[in-house]
Amino acid sequence: MARLIPLALIGLGLYFWFKARKRAAAYVEATERGEDAPRR
Repeated sequence: MARLIPLALIGLGLYFWFKARKRAAAYVEATERGEDAPRR
C-alpha cells in the first residue's frame, strides 16, 4: 500500500501535465491563426 501512493501521485501529475500541454498547444495554435484564444 505504501508503494502505491507515490505511484498514484506520479500518475496524477503526468495526467495533469499532459492535459496542460495539450491545452497550451491549442492556445498557441489558435493565437497563431489570429483567432481569439479558446476559453476552455
